[in-house]
Amino acid sequence: MVIYDVPCRRWREMATVGDAGGRTRTIDVLVVDDEPQMADLVGTYLERTDDDLDVATATSASEGLDVLDDTIDCVISDYHMPQMDGLAFLDRVGNHVSDAVRILYTSDDDTDLMIAARDAGVDYVHKEVSTEQYAAMATHIRRRTTVESR
Repeated sequence: MVIYDVPCRRWREMATVGDAGGRTRTIDVLVVDDEPQMADLVGTYLERTDDDLDVATATSASEGLDVLDDTIDCVISDYHMPQMDGLAFLDRVGNHVSDAVRILYTSDDDTDLMIAARDAGVDYVHKEVSTEQYAAMATHIRRRTTVESR
């Protein structure tokens, strides 16, 4: 699995999400993919991998923007969608919820797209359907939301 993330701004604060009592907080994730089965698959596997991930799904960029609010910690978007591409969608997400970790999840293996995502402050994940990838993505989400939320 390939994950390219933007540099962490507060690397000293990397820790588990929780308090001294060992309780963890829920990490709210929104998965947007115009293929409903893929959105559901990603959401299901992320929740199975990490009990603290609470995943909602949307099947279009407009639906994703409609359900977006300041409680969302992470937004994962497919790149190829009919209304707007995933990078444009994630740019709009950043305008609405600037603290949300944004992940472009695509089967494209395009270096220019990776660079454009990085330059936009968006993490890039090459889409593979495997339990190992979802476990790695859940860990990535937990790490990034912990760093960004402190």
